[in-house]
Amino acid sequence: MFIKQEFYLWKVTYDLVVKHGYEIVYIDEQTSEVWLAKNQRGEQNVLRIVHKELNWRNELKRDVNNAQEQIRKNNHLFRGGRTHLHCIFISEYPPVDEWEEVEIPPKKRIKQISVYYLDDQEKVKEQSRFFEKFQLEMTKSAYELEDIEYESQVIYLKQQVKTIQRKRRQELQEVFSHGKTVVAFILIVINLILFALMEWKGNSTSALTLIEFGAKYNPAILNGEWWRIVTSMFLHIGIVHLLMNMLALFYLGIAVEKIYGSTRFLTVYFLAGIFGGTASFMLNPQIAAGASGAIFGLFGALLFFGLKNKRVFFQTMGYNLIMIIGINIAFGIIVPQIDNGAHVGGLIGGFIASMMVGLPKRSNQLKSKLLAVFLYSLLMVSMISIGVYKGDGDQSALSHLQISQELNEAKRFNESIETSTKALHHPGDYEAELLFNRSYAYFQNDQLSLAKQDLTKVIELQPEMAEAHFNLALIYQSEGDLDSAKQFAEEAANLQPDHENFQELINQFNNIE
Repeated sequence: MFIKQEFYLWKVTYDLVVKHGYEIVYIDEQTSEVWLAKNQRGEQNVLRIVHKELNWRNELKRDVNNAQEQIRKNNHLFRGGRTHLHCIFISEYPPVDEWEEVEIPPKKRIKQISVYYLDDQEKVKEQSRFFEKFQLEMTKSAYELEDIEYESQVIYLKQQVKTIQRKRRQELQEVFSHGKTVVAFILIVINLILFALMEWKGNSTSALTLIEFGAKYNPAILNGEWWRIVTSMFLHIGIVHLLMNMLALFYLGIAVEKIYGSTRFLTVYFLAGIFGGTASFMLNPQIAAGASGAIFGLFGALLFFGLKNKRVFFQTMGYNLIMIIGINIAFGIIVPQIDNGAHVGGLIGGFIASMMVGLPKRSNQLKSKLLAVFLYSLLMVSMISIGVYKGDGDQSALSHLQISQELNEAKRFNESIETSTKALHHPGDYEAELLFNRSYAYFQNDQLSLAKQDLTKVIELQPEMAEAHFNLALIYQSEGDLDSAKQFAEEAANLQPDHENFQELINQFNNIE
């Protein structure tokens, strides 16, 4: 009878693997135990099929609890959502007591447990329940043979199952062997070198330095500097920004380059980065830089790979990758400083670019490649058209304000005046601040009349801006109008009583009196 039960175990295993796409997780021929898994509609079905005699239901309960513990210890082997553990026991005799009434509570990530006990006495009943659950064929001839045939069939089925297991492992290894990860490291080195040059030249958080090195700056792009879409992919704003992106590029870049090969990887990286940069040009008027668009494109490449290789994808990275993408997009929506347009654009661009280049060693991809080229081109033209139509409007005022401030600090006053004047055509919510920056530049250029006009307008717009009152007091002082100077100095001191410079100016006027 032993050989019949062995045949039954391997026949069920063979049918589940070959006909129903179950993954072989583990095989132990010594204990006649097989573990299978398959993700179905967000539920991870884990099957433990074992040829084992159990005398008491407590033994069964202990055995199932041990199975739960094995899942916990080998969590990396069972990726996916909710886990439904199915324990299938194949035995000659059932336990002595009523095993059906045993209660086995699921632990931790396991949401449900089902037990099937296929003994020779009640095999037909339990077999019907088991076969119906897993949609196996209920044909008597398939599971009942002549005695002499059982042994040869066991050998054959074992060999077939192990061959399938070996082929799938080989397939998994081949998927990640199309590139040598050289390009990913070169890209990281380029980013590091450019960051070092920016810090040596000035400051990577400086708007002027970023623009000088080729950051995405919409006014310059509208003037024909479209190359900034590409160069901005290699610049980063601050050390944290750099390290986060390089860490992501290290892990994602290695994975994508191994899957797609170096040439395809580089193509996807650039196409995704350009797509993300163009999306940022359309949606984000601020100065922007970073490899985030291209890196999100690598996420898109992995999603395309998952679409074409669902089994390998969910076996290796699936749900974790989707969760990371979701967290990053949500983070980008919540935190206003993050260029979410570049992130989402890069993700979409990377997916489409992956369609364009296709997966290695895949035939019949011509139609999808042509469709991807058309879709990529259409979306690029649309984004560029929208970005050009929107132009350098109100939303760019903040960038101009930052630039004019840095130009003043660099004592490039004529450039600051030019930048502020241009921005004041569409100042948005920053008219007072732009006027103040321009007044400072006028003051430093000894254009006191123009500085006074700007400061007067600033005080009308924002009467609480103490610095405007103070600077106006200095202008009146230089013109000899001490009464007006004292009036504005007192107003500045009232607005900010703890400011030393304001108090010193008041004291000067008091001493004169």
